[in-house]
Amino acid sequence: MASNDNGSGKCLVVFDDQQKLAVSIRNATSEPVTLFQELSSCISFIEQQAKDNKIVILITTTLEDNFLQTFESLAPIEAILISSTIEIDIDTFPSKVIDVYYRLENLLGSLIEILDAIEIRINVGSFLFNHQPDASDNLSFYFYNVWKNDAENPKSTKKSLIDQARLIFSSNNQIKGSIQQFESSYKPNVTLTWLDRQRYPFPYHVLISNALRSHNKKILSLTRCFIDDLTKQMKPATTISNCKQVYLGVKISMNLIEQLEQRVKTDIVAFQCFLRVTQSRSNALVDATRPSRRRNWANVLFKIDMNDALCASSTEAIIIDMATPFKILCVTRSSGANDTQQLLTIIKLSALNKNERDKLFQEFIQRQEKLGRTINDLLQTMGTDISNDEALADEHIARGEWSQAADIFARITDPNVRVLNKYGCLLREHLYNPSDALRCHQQALLKANDREHAETLLHLGVVYKSMKESAESFKVNSQALKWFENEEKRDPTMIARCLTGVGTAHWSLKELPEALDCMEKALAIREHEVKPKNELDIATCIGNISNILHDQGDIERSLSYATRTVDLLSKCEKDDARFAAALNNLGAIYRTKGDLVKAREYFERALESLPDEKHPYRRSPLANIAALDKIENMTK
Repeated sequence: MASNDNGSGKCLVVFDDQQKLAVSIRNATSEPVTLFQELSSCISFIEQQAKDNKIVILITTTLEDNFLQTFESLAPIEAILISSTIEIDIDTFPSKVIDVYYRLENLLGSLIEILDAIEIRINVGSFLFNHQPDASDNLSFYFYNVWKNDAENPKSTKKSLIDQARLIFSSNNQIKGSIQQFESSYKPNVTLTWLDRQRYPFPYHVLISNALRSHNKKILSLTRCFIDDLTKQMKPATTISNCKQVYLGVKISMNLIEQLEQRVKTDIVAFQCFLRVTQSRSNALVDATRPSRRRNWANVLFKIDMNDALCASSTEAIIIDMATPFKILCVTRSSGANDTQQLLTIIKLSALNKNERDKLFQEFIQRQEKLGRTINDLLQTMGTDISNDEALADEHIARGEWSQAADIFARITDPNVRVLNKYGCLLREHLYNPSDALRCHQQALLKANDREHAETLLHLGVVYKSMKESAESFKVNSQALKWFENEEKRDPTMIARCLTGVGTAHWSLKELPEALDCMEKALAIREHEVKPKNELDIATCIGNISNILHDQGDIERSLSYATRTVDLLSKCEKDDARFAAALNNLGAIYRTKGDLVKAREYFERALESLPDEKHPYRRSPLANIAALDKIENMTK
């Protein structure tokens, strides 16, 4: 198996020209340890961990600022621990430096705490929503329900797990010792004991936990016997004393908080792990507010209503069953009671009860069956050929790190159709580079067949539109529409997309009746056929109709549609650039009506909704405001 198919998802790197630390660290932890004495080879290794989607904890003896700044800039590095006999002010070091340790035992103790904290952060960051941004089913969200109910899923045994694990960890003597301990001591009725990372790193922490997050079917099948034993320990929370409310304190990025905040009460979330929580609010608060030098982390307290979610009680914690679905009740950012307390974000979750869980999964399976997908089809789809680089680029995109994602896409050799189209969309939507985006989609078109070919035509249509090549946009959108209309199983979402593209091209070519016809057909499909409804797409259709009516001279109807567009977007996505475009369009209609005060109000709101001064959507409201200024100066 490849290196990224096993392990905990973390690795320890020691940068030490005296080679004093490696042996002590290897003896203190089950994580793989790699020693370096030379900077360039150390950096190369750490960059490779990004490709394998691993987190690095760096232990070093160097105090040189240029070295530490270099390590600070490497994305895989989560924490830096310095061993030194020289006393120095830690405030002068980069923010990833946890501390300077003058005694080795203190460093090793801190390292264990950091590994535990990182494991919690990784687990919390593993959450998935039940819907994709386009409101379609997120297949990955349902992975465990499908995987557990797959009748063809091979059953592993303790012996097969041990035999394969010895091959996987053949070069790690410490883990080989843990495997021997598992072979001689493990009993299914005490599975929870084996979640103690310090006493029993194998099999859960060094093999299973990362496979749960990454949906690694090879490792999950290999360890199925242990997972089944663990699952059997799960009981309804109502049967466990005082387990109605549990807590989890953790430090996470603001981006993760914003993702949850944006989908409060609209989506269901599930963590891709057995989630470890506590019944003690005070203990969780301690975890959430531990001192940290990392400025991009927020202190978070999860308050979780358990209902009758499945969980198990261990000596020190409550373990929630893997992939338990939760409603997001609220996300509250607040400060402590006085100036000495740290800022704290409270996220309230409520577990779905059994009836709600069953209904959620049954409806998902029914939707997939209507699409002709079996359980085996779903598992194959969920086990896509996504490479480590593509997965890493996807993570950067999820965090809004557009340039980093583009750099990763650019280094992928022989990219497939999906990668090329992702890269092209990134270049057009966020890096405002339509010419390179066009080349990506054209390369994808040469490789694509059938449905991928039609989808790539749609991407090309959007790029041609942005480049004002209306005839080319009309051509490729029409070709895509013909393909989807002839598809055996009607896909209303894709047909509506094609009609919108064709209608937009007609509008750019001043063929207004044809444009209006296409847009009205697209709107009817969006409102009556697409399930669940996507309010953003509906708003886009209505906005397009408003623009066409404006150009036809029907100002009152245009105003009505434009107002409806703004109202819809203000409710579902104020941060979307389409909201700024809608505000600008509404301002333009008021200017046509002669209401310059209202026009200016909406032009200024459009600018306010786009804080990125380089965003191309800012040009139009800026030009419109300049035109209003000119009119007002002439009047004066």
